Amino acid sequence: MSGFSDIIGQNQMKEHLRHALRTGRISHAYLFTGAEGMGKKMVAGTFARTILCENRQERDGMPEACGTCPACVMTQAGTHPDLRILTHEKKTYGIDEVRTQFVQDIVLKPMKGEHRVYIIPEADRMTAAVQNAILKTLEEPPAYAVILLLTERPDALLATILSRTVQLPLKPVSDKEIEELLKSRYRIPDYLAHECAAVAAGNVGLAIGYSGSDRLFRMVEQTAGLLSGLDRLMTADMMERLSEILLDPDPEAAEKKKKTALKDAGDRELERFLDLLMILNRDAMVYKATGDPEKLVFTKQLAYDREAAKKSWFMLDQNNRRIEEARRRLQSNVNTDLTLELLLLGMKGNLDE
Repeated sequence: MSGFSDIIGQNQMKEHLRHALRTGRISHAYLFTGAEGMGKKMVAGTFARTILCENRQERDGMPEACGTCPACVMTQAGTHPDLRILTHEKKTYGIDEVRTQFVQDIVLKPMKGEHRVYIIPEADRMTAAVQNAILKTLEEPPAYAVILLLTERPDALLATILSRTVQLPLKPVSDKEIEELLKSRYRIPDYLAHECAAVAAGNVGLAIGYSGSDRLFRMVEQTAGLLSGLDRLMTADMMERLSEILLDPDPEAAEKKKKTALKDAGDRELERFLDLLMILNRDAMVYKATGDPEKLVFTKQLAYDREAAKKSWFMLDQNNRRIEEARRRLQSNVNTDLTLELLLLGMKGNLDE
């Protein structure tokens, strides 16, 4: 059973929760925000277990659930009567689901202890009507209730919901902390931990996921190959290669997905691709300046770096600018296919300057 000591980084948030647990001044509603993989479920689950634990213990300066009392055994088994985790069958929460699982259920007093805890994952999947349906409960909750909302998109929640919660954003974790976690807890080799941490950009869950599959390394090789061949590729071929990178995590599915629009790749894959472009370009600049392969993030792409380092500093800097401009356009919901095509054509044109 995980505890606060197993949560990497997030010191400010842990200190806030530590103070609440020690003083007994637990707020009625918390909003945990952060991208998928940042650890919202882990934090909320740990907080909930600690609230319900009958025999809290100190570990590394944090109150922790003991893991052995009846309450801990039940929360671990998912059978604690005072812990409710809301679910939804369709893409969004239905009003009836929220009323049954939350609004009507919360009036029941705790059966085992002093608190009744509700976890609402994907809170941004509540429509405005559903959010309004729970608003009165958030405004006037029972004294024993603790409500934990989780979301990747706090902007999708009504201002009236936000104002009634304690907002605790999960912040990016340092590369060094992620590397140490991967090496010590998951026995990942040094070079692999370094690469996973660099690409994960502070997202622990993403780094762990990359370390356990070959998806990242296939993307790195394919992206380096695409960049190396830009000067020889026609636009259609270039975009087909890009589709293979973004849409084909399973190589056997390539033929089925070749004609899929790039917008279907998902925000995460698009972000990772842009991150890879930036890191590969950064590696080229580092190698150009130092000639030291040990200073590179992707040490196995040395052949690419040697060739890319022949470009002028102006060209490499322009590539950085183009990548950031593409990122801004995607965040502004500009057409994905067009944005990426302009990016690659710009980088290709850069080769001829």
